[in-house]
Amino acid sequence: MAGRSLVYYWAQLEPQQGQYRWDLIDKDMQPWITAGKKVILRVSAAGWAKWDQTADSAHGTPAWVYAQGVKSVTEQDGAVLPQYWNPAFQTDLAAFLKAFATRYDGNAHVAAVDISIGVGGESKADSEKSPGLLSLWQAIGYTDELWWQYAQATITAYTSVFRATPLALMPDKTFIGGTDGYNEQKIVDYAVAKNIWLQDNGVVPGRTLSAPWGRTPVIAEMRGATNETGDNLKDDLDAALAEHPTIILVFTSDITDANRAVLHQAAGPVSSAGSGTADSPGSAGTPSSADSPSSGGSPVSDSS
Repeated sequence: MAGRSLVYYWAQLEPQQGQYRWDLIDKDMQPWITAGKKVILRVSAAGWAKWDQTADSAHGTPAWVYAQGVKSVTEQDGAVLPQYWNPAFQTDLAAFLKAFATRYDGNAHVAAVDISIGVGGESKADSEKSPGLLSLWQAIGYTDELWWQYAQATITAYTSVFRATPLALMPDKTFIGGTDGYNEQKIVDYAVAKNIWLQDNGVVPGRTLSAPWGRTPVIAEMRGATNETGDNLKDDLDAALAEHPTIILVFTSDITDANRAVLHQAAGPVSSAGSGTADSPGSAGTPSSADSPSSGGSPVSDSS
């Protein structure tokens, strides 16, 4: 076990403009630091309502941002997602990221920071299955061109303030408008050209990621816990290993004594891959409210 990925929402960490709740992150990091582990940090501005009811993932953007005239869409599950490309949203987000980086950039206990662009931090505005999804977003001005401009600006907002800690982009289909030339490859190429890590948040057995995947360090995350997907854990881990990752993210419910052997079998190759990457700071994993950190150092990590 190498560590844990900690996922937050902007509204949690800046409930009032300029007032930051870094104590939430510091408290969550402490047991992992004590155990000699590392964490990945992610702060999203939107999420599905069911993802984290305690953190209110349905309202990831602070209310005070909307009060400045930033529009929003309300999804079928009640989740409110912002007009990301609104200049006020971008200015406020950039200010938050500057404070975030001042606090955590270069922290020896942070393995990486996820670049959060859209829903759940991934590169798409909305991943729900609403039949009228595109119309919903077009009603507040969405175009693929606008989204691309926003995505580039957000990546720049991260790279301009995080100078020491590696950054990881989480590509999804990215564009929802279907415009020719606007696809996931566009943002992957852009990120790799800037030496940004890539995080595959949906490892699937039998799928192959094409170049430029692998030209920068890769974080490979299971697409879900095996008790939900019906996958075989070894098959999932083998698929993750095929991506030659620096870090594998495994869901908490799959980190059990019964799975110890298969997890250890996967950890060895990941350790070797990580040690061969010059800018790799080590390994971490994804969030779990139930885990207790233990000693050890393999880059197989937990995800809830």
